[in-house]
Amino acid sequence: MERNALGIGWQRTTTDASATTRSDAWRWPLAIAALVFGAIFLRLPYLDVPINADEGGYATAAYWWARGDTLYREITITRPQGIFVVFRAIDALGLGSARGIHIFAAVWVALSTVALLAVAARLWGCGIGLAAALYATMMALPWVEGYQANAELFMTLPLLLGIGALLHADEYPPNAQRWRLLLVASGVLGAIALLLKPSAIALLPFGALWLSRRWFVVEGGSRRDWLAVTGWFALGWALGLAPALLHGLASAPDRYLSAVLLYRVGQDSLIGGAVAHQLNYFATNTLFIIGHLPLLFFAPLGFRLAAHRGDRRARAFLALWALTALGGVALGGNWFLHYYQQLLPPLAIALALAARWLARRPLTSPRFAAACCASLATLTLVLSLTGGFFSGVKLRALPGWEPGVSAAAPIAAYLTAHTTPEDTIYVAYDHADIYYLSGRRPAARWLHFRELARTPGAFDEQVARLGNPATAPRYIVGAQAFDRWGFDPDGALRALVARDYQYETTIGGIALYRYQGN
Repeated sequence: MERNALGIGWQRTTTDASATTRSDAWRWPLAIAALVFGAIFLRLPYLDVPINADEGGYATAAYWWARGDTLYREITITRPQGIFVVFRAIDALGLGSARGIHIFAAVWVALSTVALLAVAARLWGCGIGLAAALYATMMALPWVEGYQANAELFMTLPLLLGIGALLHADEYPPNAQRWRLLLVASGVLGAIALLLKPSAIALLPFGALWLSRRWFVVEGGSRRDWLAVTGWFALGWALGLAPALLHGLASAPDRYLSAVLLYRVGQDSLIGGAVAHQLNYFATNTLFIIGHLPLLFFAPLGFRLAAHRGDRRARAFLALWALTALGGVALGGNWFLHYYQQLLPPLAIALALAARWLARRPLTSPRFAAACCASLATLTLVLSLTGGFFSGVKLRALPGWEPGVSAAAPIAAYLTAHTTPEDTIYVAYDHADIYYLSGRRPAARWLHFRELARTPGAFDEQVARLGNPATAPRYIVGAQAFDRWGFDPDGALRALVARDYQYETTIGGIALYRYQGN
């Protein structure tokens, strides 16, 4: 058995070793290059899509953090530091425009595709490894909001690398030095993924359960020995999280834990959310995605066929991966479309396994019907892609689109022209992209309406800021009606705007109000 640079094994089929070596020397680099090019090419229609509220919020917090603000104090976004580090890196690379952000995201998806290739090929061989192309294709469709540079997209790369390190550790005997290093590396990568998006915590139970399987089923060790084994994995998580914890507690000790943990657990998560709300979003969004990606109907067949040449370990690995990923998707409690991105890697592998089985079997009547259904589902996928390329991405066809998205750029340009760099602005209530595009400091601590609504006292604090001459913004942007989402029930904000601000103009259906004080 030989292994290439990715650690993927293959069996020689000829005694001519030099001929095999020459063939393999170019095959994998060519396949990797094709995957990278394809992953980037498929995202070209989305490069000029305006950034949305999530992207704008991350970019705004990172922008002002890089210019001296204390993270979580002046601006509070309920995410760990990792996503802001990514957007600081984007800005430092000179890619701070909407197109630049999406170019960076396209390259990131390409790297994630290669990581998935390595993971899948290690267990199922080169052919199934190329299922990474399915992942890249699904990420290029709007139905899982893959066009956004969101936290789920950036989380996937370190998560896949962490899973790959955990799988690679299986090739070494327990307590070997490289085995321990790989477990620590897997934990560190999982922690990095968590700092980008908390749902990456799914790797922690995945790793613990996978190590349990090996230790109790394969090695036959004791519980005490298992604790020692998982200790190396846990050490990696601790090492990865420690710098962020130390930074947050040192810079904003009164707000850090509330922002990155307590708010989510208590106000906006699987634990804190209403059960009816969660079930409604789960049913609606799951049916939406399956309806637009009927190819997913074949994933259960792939999970059933996941054992490779009788290797039940491969089936257990894929099933455990999918179940823990589903737990990560559910963790947020909202079942937003982009949450499902965490499930795409194991689903892509399952679909590739199902496709290989269908291709190898004789075409009896039931299998012929299944092949026809698979062909139709694939055709749906292809038509979705070609529609995007030949007609261009239309904002109104994208999930979650609202008119303010297209108006953000001209509003930001107007504000830049009519304010100074020292002025502040306030966007009511949800369009952080305007802050970022205008380069003006928010006169708000919370940039997203959900956090403003679900944080006790946050709305009253914001109204007080707007009414204080020392903190009043130069402009208020009425991106949404002042009473939307149940805000301003007693009319205090509307009375304040009528008293201290004057309507100036409307851009793209959004009103702008200018402060009349000094």
